[in-house]
Formats: sequence, C-alpha cells, structure tokens
Amino acid sequence: MNEPRVSVVIPYFENQAGLDRALAALARQDFSVRQLEVVVGDDGSAVPPVLPATPFPCRVVRQQNLGFRAGAARNLGARAASGEVLVFLDGDMIPEPGFVGALLAGLESADDGHGVLAVGARHHADLTGCGVTDVLRWVAGEPVPGVRRLQDPAWLTDGYRRTENLRAAGTEDFRLVISALLAVDRALFERCGGFDETLVGYGGEDWDLAYRCRQLGAQFIHVPGAGAWHDGPDLAGRASTRAVKDAETLALARRIPLPSTRGAGVVHEQPWAVVRVAGHRDDAEAYLTASHVLRDTDAGVWFTDRDEVPEALAADPRVRTGEPPARILDRAVVAVDVLAPLVLDVALRQWCARGESHVPGLLTVRSVRAVHRGESRPETVAPADSAAHAADTDRRLEDRVGHHG
Repeated sequence: MNEPRVSVVIPYFENQAGLDRALAALARQDFSVRQLEVVVGDDGSAVPPVLPATPFPCRVVRQQNLGFRAGAARNLGARAASGEVLVFLDGDMIPEPGFVGALLAGLESADDGHGVLAVGARHHADLTGCGVTDVLRWVAGEPVPGVRRLQDPAWLTDGYRRTENLRAAGTEDFRLVISALLAVDRALFERCGGFDETLVGYGGEDWDLAYRCRQLGAQFIHVPGAGAWHDGPDLAGRASTRAVKDAETLALARRIPLPSTRGAGVVHEQPWAVVRVAGHRDDAEAYLTASHVLRDTDAGVWFTDRDEVPEALAADPRVRTGEPPARILDRAVVAVDVLAPLVLDVALRQWCARGESHVPGLLTVRSVRAVHRGESRPETVAPADSAAHAADTDRRLEDRVGHHG
C-alpha cells in the first residue's frame, strides 16, 4: 500500500462530538482519500476518543494529561504520521469539501525551496443543536435552518488583505498564522523542531512555530479557498480573555525577540541580536566592545575564542563564551560578528536598522532569515562612513568607557 501524501493531525481533548464532525467532513473531501490519513493526538482525555468507520486510515495516539498541551499533542500526531505534508486541524473545526485540496495547492504554489506554512480560512457559525448531517450541509454551502453565521475575525481578514494573503508577509506577520487549520511540509516541520512543547496553556504555540519557520527562510501563504468552520466565535469575541492572552504574551516574550512581543528593558535568554566576538587580546578590550554592542540593544554576546568571561562582565547574563547555540541563533533577528575591538557612535540596533553591512576587519551584520535563504549579501561600508570604528587600544580603558570610546 502506498504511503499517504497528506496526514491530517487533529489535537483532541474530550470532544467526541467535535471529532465526529471533523472526521465526517474529512470523509467528504474532494481530495482523494487514498492519499489521506488522519492521526488524532489525544491530550490525556479521561476517556479516549472513539473512531467511527472512515474511508481513510485513522488512528489515535495518546499522551498523559499534564495540562493543556496542544503543541505536544500535535507533535505526537506528527511523529506517528507518514505523509509528506502535515495538515493540522483543530478538533472543533469542520472543513469544507475542498479544504485539503486547496490547502495543498496553496502550499505548493508558494514553495520556493525553503518550505511553506499554508493557513486556511477560518469561519465561524453558531451550530448549536446541529447534528452531523446538518453540519455537513452547512460546510458544503447549503442553507440550514437555525444556523447563524458569525463574524469572521477582523484582525485576520485585515491582515490577509494587507499582506496580499501573506505573500508579502513581514517579520511581524507570524501572528496571522494559526494552527487551527494549517499545512506545512514535513521537511520544514522537522527542521524547525515542531511545536514548542514547553508552551503549556491556551495559545502561542502557532505564532512561535510560524516565527521560527520564517526565520529559517520559509514562506507563508493564506489560502481563502481552504475554508473550515468553528462552532462559536473567535477568542476575541468571547468573555474573560485577558488572563488567557496575558499568559500567552508573557510566554512569547521569552521566545520571540521583537519589541512588539516583549517591549524593552527586560533581559531574556533569547536576544534580538546574537553577537559573536573574537580577536580581543585582553579583558579591557573585551569589556569595551561588550559595553558598546550591548548599549540600548537587545543583544547577547558570545566570546568565541575565550575560555572564560572577563571577570568584570561575569555578572551580566547577556555575556557568554563559546559559540551561540543553534536554538538561540535561529530565533535571533540579526547575527553580528565582531572581529576586533570596536566602538560604536550609535546603538547597535540603530546600525543594524540600515540592513546587512560589512565594515572590513571590524564588523559584519547579517539577517538570520537571509542567511537561511542563501540571500545574505552584506553591503561593504568604508570605516570612514561607518558608525563602527576600531578602538584605540593604546589608550587606557578609563579614558574610553565614560565617553563611549
């Protein structure tokens, strides 16, 4: 028997009625059921889900109930799946007949060799009291008495319009990628490490995944024709959401190093800029460079050719030795290499804002995303035209640190 081309992974927790609806709708896809399989990732339900007869292979994999762990449940399902494309569909979503085919076509159309996240169109309706038959009629476009369509989330509609259905997505547009109806090629999913399983509680794991995939060079696309329906309003339309969203914001502040996610002034393990420093003869030179690259910038410094952090910097958690871990470097926005002691006329973040640059013998700034896409082309800047200058190492340190150089 041939391996399925598409694996639909459904995270599940004690919602048998929702699962019955989702599986019934998947059984009516325009897409060939011979190229489809479904894996249900049960997040520790007290009673495991019951699977009805389906025209495609379908099975359940389970994990312990250790809190709301949708990301871990999706990873569990993905590991058990065999398709080259993974489609994540929440257990309370009901896909339209063309959902899988449209999502797959969108993913293929946007792939430029670096992987794609394709997100469908989430719609909302009040399906209270509807049986499976009526729900299938509704998602097929037929009118059903008593069913009321609810407003689609304006923040998604406006975002997709602004970004040309994510084809023009920028750094901040990971927020428009939602895991309720998401397709990704397996190679990209495995390269990024899947969903972050340390995220426990509602929300955030999809934005975190999308941010990491984009930094690895992936493209995004929104596929309007890949519609699926949610019974009830978007989270923004529900009561008492502040605590849920605040928890999500705090979790993402540690992981996504953008001013829009974490503000300014708080030190996190994950920096916006990863700075690798080499070629410094003594502690004074190392201290001077660190004081300049860390000034007013969300940065982390790694002295790559030193065994120990200079004593004067040892209490600063932003300063380390060795090579930066891949998990840190891949989440950073910029990667900076400092090749000799330097001073900066402006904060490093301001210098980086001009784009990729190379000051010969002194400093190179690269976009992490551009590096992963093979598109990094730093512009060479003459030292005389640069805000970065070689430090005068003949001068005493006390004459330089108080005057930024």
